[in-house]
Amino acid sequence: MKKLVTIIMAVVLMISLAACGETKKPTEEISDSTEVTTENSTTEKSETEGNTTVENGKNISVLFFSVTGTTRNVAQKIAGTLGTDTMGIIPKEEYTSDDIDYSNDDCRANKEMKDESSRPEIKNDLSKVENSDTIYIGYPIWWGTAPRIIQTFFESYDLKGKTVYLFCTSSGSGIEQSVSDLQKLYPDVNIAAGKRFDGNVTDEEVNNWTNGVK
Repeated sequence: MKKLVTIIMAVVLMISLAACGETKKPTEEISDSTEVTTENSTTEKSETEGNTTVENGKNISVLFFSVTGTTRNVAQKIAGTLGTDTMGIIPKEEYTSDDIDYSNDDCRANKEMKDESSRPEIKNDLSKVENSDTIYIGYPIWWGTAPRIIQTFFESYDLKGKTVYLFCTSSGSGIEQSVSDLQKLYPDVNIAAGKRFDGNVTDEEVNNWTNGVK
């Protein structure tokens, strides 16, 4: 009997030690408003420093601002159809999930959108975009329009005379208001068209849009 009890206790001890040795891998949400550290160094460099491509004699850039990853995904699809890389518009102060908790009136995003003078700082150098003729810029819709950091970008670089195609990600709100707002704020930039995408965007949908605006 004692031998049986000893065996049972040994088995229980082994199971306990095995359980203690396991560690749960945390769920990681990739925030595209930060430097990309989960991919290879080439992708990280291209999204922080910026690359362009040439099509029909014109330099093309694809930029995006994204916190949850949805806009970044669309930007990558667009860049793929154009044969270029994406450039992330990276905020100096990273946005957290609490910062975009719209149910909280005091969250960072709500405060910024209420303040028309707010211009969140951009961390990375996107000056290569000034060599582009055509620029695609993507962002999520906040308060029915583009986040303030998009205005920071427009005011940080010389985009006069360049053709800009806007695209946004939104579950319901359209892109029209943000296009109108940016056209009024920056009349020297040729903001030509805009397209809203949702999180389930297909390659065909992206191809149809990019082919239609070329």
